Amino acid sequence: MQIPHHSPRTRRLGAALTGSALLAGTLAAAPAVAAPATIAAPPPTTAAAEECGPDDGLPDSKISIQLYTHVGELGGSGTPSPETLDRVLGEVADAGFTNVEPYNHPYSMPVDEYQAILDKHGLEVSSSHGSTNWDTWPETVANAVALGQDYIGSGGMAGGYGTYDEAVATAAYVNQLGQYANENGANKIVLHNHQGELTTQYPDPETGEMVTAWEVIEENTDPRYVTFELDVGWAADAGIDVPAWIEEYGDRIELLHIKDAVNVDAEGDMRQVALGNGDIDLRAIIAAAEPYVEYYTYEWDNAPSFATSAESYHYLRCYLSEDDGGGGGDDEDSLALGRPVTASSIDEPGHEAEKAVDGNAGTRWGSAWSEPEWIAVDLGASYDLSRVVIDWETAFASAYEIQTSPDGETWTTVHTVTDGDGFFDDLDVSGTGRYVRLYATERATQWGFSLYELEVYGTPSGGQADLALDVEAQPRCIGGSAYLAVRAANGEDSPVDVTLTTPFGTREFADVAAGSNAYQSFPVRSTSVASGSVTVTGTGTVDGEDVTSTFEVDHDELDCA
Repeated sequence: MQIPHHSPRTRRLGAALTGSALLAGTLAAAPAVAAPATIAAPPPTTAAAEECGPDDGLPDSKISIQLYTHVGELGGSGTPSPETLDRVLGEVADAGFTNVEPYNHPYSMPVDEYQAILDKHGLEVSSSHGSTNWDTWPETVANAVALGQDYIGSGGMAGGYGTYDEAVATAAYVNQLGQYANENGANKIVLHNHQGELTTQYPDPETGEMVTAWEVIEENTDPRYVTFELDVGWAADAGIDVPAWIEEYGDRIELLHIKDAVNVDAEGDMRQVALGNGDIDLRAIIAAAEPYVEYYTYEWDNAPSFATSAESYHYLRCYLSEDDGGGGGDDEDSLALGRPVTASSIDEPGHEAEKAVDGNAGTRWGSAWSEPEWIAVDLGASYDLSRVVIDWETAFASAYEIQTSPDGETWTTVHTVTDGDGFFDDLDVSGTGRYVRLYATERATQWGFSLYELEVYGTPSGGQADLALDVEAQPRCIGGSAYLAVRAANGEDSPVDVTLTTPFGTREFADVAAGSNAYQSFPVRSTSVASGSVTVTGTGTVDGEDVTSTFEVDHDELDCA
């Protein structure tokens, strides 16, 4: 069974409405809305504001948050209770935000009651996502005007775009919505994309060139009444060069949805993370957007915590400061990347253990639905470990151990977790071993254990660097027969003992002199050799200490027939 993932949010509204179906000027005057209560707003007191100078990032006035980020805390769709809204908005304000972008707007609560909760937490409404139904549009506009919104938004394009003509009809409808909003006290309607608006293409009737649905709607809408909120995450996942897109269409893009993610435009699902921790070039995007964009609205669809929102606010506010590098992750490669790995079980084909060390955040290992279960990686040599990072899927372990072993048989526990909460675990560990095992003892869900990546960091045991051996493995054909040639050149200043190990034999060399080679051409006893790897082990003395280093080198296949 496939463990379910959060799918991309699609709050698009029904079928397209053609402009001819709706006549401009048929709307009655907007209904009266009670004036909001006036309550003094507390001044923002966030750590980020104190730590970062005015030139270290975006100003608070331009930073907002889409409340769908905390859809779970708000209870899903519909209007949250006043108590729930008060609690969530309090957390959002504590995270640093002074602007919010609600979804499913307008709420079915008196606008003055809603305004009072906003005022209590020092928050303003920058824009909103909600219904663009023509019959209720006057109420939507009146609500937005009462809340002082600059923009009234849609979670999509406010209509269909399956064909070129349908996209043009949607644009005509949106023009009517925007004109009504503008003439009744609001600024503009704002349209928001997912991937589909940028991957759906058709030939332009006049030029024959392929154009996206987004471009058709942009070209056929009136900039006086309609603007766009470019979702940089979904755009990047659709294969768009986002900074270049903003430079091309910036005068029509007045808002951004700022997302960060891994596994972008790749096999499997894009996976959202806190800002600055993913693969999206946010600095380049913000630099391109600065001449045009009024609001940078952070969004992580159904984020795991308010802490990640605080982290993301801090990124937007401080991304140019010295201590914010502007990108997530380490430059150092995981010691587990691409290494041999075994596991106690898998739940189904496609979830093999090697998926957890392949460097692809869209693939995963999944165990049987039982406990305990484990996954172990061979690092190829002994390391003094400093850190283990686990990127959990939905089925995480609430209790587990990190263990090390010199031989893959005898295990020592170096870190124990008893209150795991999933998502990312970044663990400081102290231990030595060639093998590292995650031993999961307690499931948090009804499924087994599943993780996208297991990363291991450390230094060679004893603080010694690897011996300077230059290793090469190359298949060759001699007289129609296949051979595998393995060479290890000694780059040390003293002799090294070398062992060459292949599926076709092993050869040991004692005291290989500095600058000399250990070389053997192993007969495959076939007319072809499949791709594979060889292991080379060197033992020598460096600075008076014995050092052993192991290298694994891949080789290509070769057919000598």
